[in-house]
Amino acid sequence: MAMPERPNVIVIVSDTFRPDHLSVFGHGHAETPELDAFVRRSVTFDRATVLSFPTIPMRTDCFTGRVGVTRYPWRDLDRAAITLPGLLRQHGYVAQLIADTTHMLRAKFWEPFDYFHFLRGHEGDTPACRMNDPIKPVMSDRRKTRVETGNTGDRPVLCDLHAHTNFRQRYEDEAHCALLADASCRWIEDNYRGRPFLLWLDFFDVHEPWFPPEYLLRKYQPRYDGEPMVHPNYGSAEVYRPEELANLRARYACMCTLVSKHAGRVLRLVEDTGLVENTLVVFLSDHGTFLGEHGLTGKTLINQFENDVFPFHPEVSRVCWSMSLPESLGIPAQPDARMPHLVQPPDLMPTILDLCGIKPPAQAQIEGKSLVPLLRGETEAGPRPVAVTTSTTRTHRSKDLVYCRRPAATDGAWTLILREPPDPAPPLLYHTEEDPAHRRDLLAEHRDEARRLHGMMLDFLRAHEATPETLERLSREAVGLSVKSGKGAR
Repeated sequence: MAMPERPNVIVIVSDTFRPDHLSVFGHGHAETPELDAFVRRSVTFDRATVLSFPTIPMRTDCFTGRVGVTRYPWRDLDRAAITLPGLLRQHGYVAQLIADTTHMLRAKFWEPFDYFHFLRGHEGDTPACRMNDPIKPVMSDRRKTRVETGNTGDRPVLCDLHAHTNFRQRYEDEAHCALLADASCRWIEDNYRGRPFLLWLDFFDVHEPWFPPEYLLRKYQPRYDGEPMVHPNYGSAEVYRPEELANLRARYACMCTLVSKHAGRVLRLVEDTGLVENTLVVFLSDHGTFLGEHGLTGKTLINQFENDVFPFHPEVSRVCWSMSLPESLGIPAQPDARMPHLVQPPDLMPTILDLCGIKPPAQAQIEGKSLVPLLRGETEAGPRPVAVTTSTTRTHRSKDLVYCRRPAATDGAWTLILREPPDPAPPLLYHTEEDPAHRRDLLAEHRDEARRLHGMMLDFLRAHEATPETLERLSREAVGLSVKSGKGAR
């Protein structure tokens, strides 16, 4: 039997999309019928988590198949790196990037592709000035929106810049996710009969600011006449009145619905053109965000005076990961399959290469694991025993990089979250299987579990070239796990 031609690959990324806002999972936060339908015909990894946080580090892990956070911070894509689009191009693929994630433009993520199309103007991206029109504030209480570190005066904030740049936007078809879907659908119509292709479609939605159409907002919050909560404050949720926090959550849900609708247009075209017969489609998100859970909003701490990392609870660390496998790959059909294994972004590159029948060169030094053996039922073991989530950043307290700041580790059953100075509190330990919302800290009762997970975390960081300073800073003694106490392991 002749081998089938290599499959096309479509990767759809939605920034900041929380898995618990896909209505197919029964949480009821948002209506997402198009993505629900996609999930029902796909394989979904329920315990997918971000490794290198946030936006650009996560995508670097995806593009290179390597663990970045122990080695470098948020930075431009290394021109010398061996990347997923670069390797596919070497094997006859046409590689196209379509995105409005402005950080990818600035960080040169377009360079490994044959072609790229960027939609400008999301968040604080300002492609053209309008000096004759003053920038008007959207939210009057600066405690309730994100104010960049150092902006201690009255300079415009991100939601002001977004509204000013996109001042003509009124209708749904002018929303960024709609325009990005337009460009993607046109591209598919122009290319569905040619060479095999990689289409990387990167929606910055559902990332804030949130300016949904009025009709949709009224669907999620019928009665609200207050100031629009279009951008969380990346701080304490205590500053919001209950109805304001509800407005913030409603706006986020609106954007989940819009991304579903317009990503759904792309997915429908994949079916209508017949591409579904030989096209691998992946839907991902890069991280989540707090919407009042744990007393926080936003995904990290940012205000006029400081920046730092929030604790990596599941609302931030869990990501969407569903894959629709075409029949041409010869993998037994697994509609609506739910996989409990710990998978992370470095696994994306080796998995796609494996499905495309491409062996990466040894010099790529890929550290992620192909998920194909799991998909084929050849193994029950997941790619890793522990999933670590962390960030490398410069806090306001340090001019130097702080590698692997406040990491979290989970084995699927238990989750350990480290807290570092200036927070004097000990680590947090949750039995995630029984307490997925992380409501009860069990460190006092199960310190041995915390020590076990901590050891696995350090082993992982050490194996991926964490600096001696990092390992010392996160040692058992430094994080408050040196003394055995409690009732022992559960």
